Amino acid sequence: MRAPDAGTMSGGGTFMCRTKVGSVGSGNHNAGMDCQGVCHNHGFTLSGTVFTSAGGGVAVVGASITVTDKGGKTFDMVTQQNGNFYTTTPVQFPVTVVASSCPDVQKMPVAITSAGGCNRNGCHQIGAEGHIHLP
Repeated sequence: MRAPDAGTMSGGGTFMCRTKVGSVGSGNHNAGMDCQGVCHNHGFTLSGTVFTSAGGGVAVVGASITVTDKGGKTFDMVTQQNGNFYTTTPVQFPVTVVASSCPDVQKMPVAITSAGGCNRNGCHQIGAEGHIHLP
């Protein structure tokens, strides 16, 4: 387990950000696509891709996506070589989400109310909120 470091979130506040993870997997395929869409459902409760900018850019490797659910359970997902993160961990919605790779921290401004792919249409795609990104 890596030690957290102090970081400042965009919009203020503090969060014990996670240091970059050095050894990660490939992330499989289809970075930036909805991993929970009709034709591509792997049973994930949460999934997405982290890039270097809201417009896309380069995949962020080794960043942590920290999730805290309604019951107070907290866990991390780590971005893989293609920026993808995913989990089948059961969670109680709503959940709060923070992406970090010290010293960069981005907190999602609203809670997620149900299981879903973060890259789906209307969420984190170009033209909506933009891609999930660090910094």
